[in-house]
Amino acid sequence: MGQSRLLAWTGLAVVAAAAMAHNLPRLSPGMFNWAEPGNVAAALAEGRGFSDPFDGKTGATAWVSPLPALVEAGVFTLFGVKTAASAAAMLLLTVAGLAGAHALLLSALAPHGAWMRGAASAAFLAACALLPGGPLVVLSEAWLDLLLSALLLWAALEMRRAPGRRASSALVAAAFLAPLENAGLAVSVALVILALAWPDRGSVRKLAVPAAAAAAALAAVGAWSARNAAALGRFIPLKSNGWFELSLANVDSADGLPRMETVLRRLPYFDVREFNRYSSLGEMRYVDAFRAPALAALRSDPLHFAGNVMRRLGAAVVFMRREGGGEPTDFHFRTGDWGRLVSSGELITVGPTGGLWTRIDTPPLAERATLHQLGLRDEAAILRDWSEKRMAYDAEYFSLGGLALAFLVSGMPVAALLTSAFLRGGSLAPPAAWAATIAFGMLLPFVLVNHNERHQLPLVAMQSVAVGACAQACTDRLRRRPATP
Repeated sequence: MGQSRLLAWTGLAVVAAAAMAHNLPRLSPGMFNWAEPGNVAAALAEGRGFSDPFDGKTGATAWVSPLPALVEAGVFTLFGVKTAASAAAMLLLTVAGLAGAHALLLSALAPHGAWMRGAASAAFLAACALLPGGPLVVLSEAWLDLLLSALLLWAALEMRRAPGRRASSALVAAAFLAPLENAGLAVSVALVILALAWPDRGSVRKLAVPAAAAAAALAAVGAWSARNAAALGRFIPLKSNGWFELSLANVDSADGLPRMETVLRRLPYFDVREFNRYSSLGEMRYVDAFRAPALAALRSDPLHFAGNVMRRLGAAVVFMRREGGGEPTDFHFRTGDWGRLVSSGELITVGPTGGLWTRIDTPPLAERATLHQLGLRDEAAILRDWSEKRMAYDAEYFSLGGLALAFLVSGMPVAALLTSAFLRGGSLAPPAAWAATIAFGMLLPFVLVNHNERHQLPLVAMQSVAVGACAQACTDRLRRRPATP
């Protein structure tokens, strides 16, 4: 237990240092810090209710999950709406949440071997500190997913090892909060409750805690659904944008894996035309507009949709396609050139002065011809800027390191899980089995609808357990090997 405490304090120090390194040079209340949950949080703090996900006072919403927005609204109430002080407070919450998730993992894994605990700790901290786009970058909200998934794992293992008040309370708390965070965690809670209840299905007394957890989850979903029915006039159990996400990934994107260019051109947060359409129609009618094309695409070619699901599954468990689909630029374009580039779709406006090259993966010769056809006044300098960003893009995503990272964030944890099962004669250690169940639940809704790198990040805690289980299995196998003469 003393070693677990030492590792927990070490984890806090590592996460805090990494958080400062990632964020202090650019910590500001800018648009990328807050996004849709931050806009809803601002509306809550300013007394407008759960509304305005894209700003602009567009009215009530269920576009985002309530828990992240409520947390940020609390911070805004104390430290000001989208201020630097609020950004710093959110960073402190992120550090505390990740350190808490790390401590829960250490406690959950301690009875199952020092190598499992140590390797899982190292994998978790390395992922938090080093992954590009990780949970510490620009105030990511993934810390809530990691904390709740670690709490759920701890509760499940404790309920099997030494059931008591602490484990019961943790399970009920996780069951209540998880559906308010996202659909994947809601599925994970359901799977954990079923797995805990099934062996004791003949005992009413032993089913009391799983039943209480199920009631807590239903209460959370019911309360949120009632709010949505009152505010939006429709039963919405989790989020309202399901048809939008389904259409984005299966109609707008041919392979089921939307590029950033596609996302930016559809999301009202970035695209002015889409925002105006969202604002004029209202959220429910806007989302409904995506229902018909999505259903038509599914009915006309269900095998293609199935192929999209399989491609998303492959990205989640084998090789995560890491392509941003664009590169930011701070080049000072002349007014006429800026307008031509935006109108042609080559550039998207980001913030008051920034831009994003959207077709950064276009073959260079083709891009040169496109830019020339636009009649740009500063063509040579603009092409030079695009070429520099293209080189940075290739170095990040298609270098040896970039390709290795695409495997590390999806295939490597699954390989570790399978290796540990093989070394144990076909069975998984209890922490690995529970972690795999939770991770499966976290992935399932997104694999079916729309999965990308952003949905992979919340799996870090459960993936770390897989790495730890593999390390422990390897160590146990080596210890059983007879000594050579």
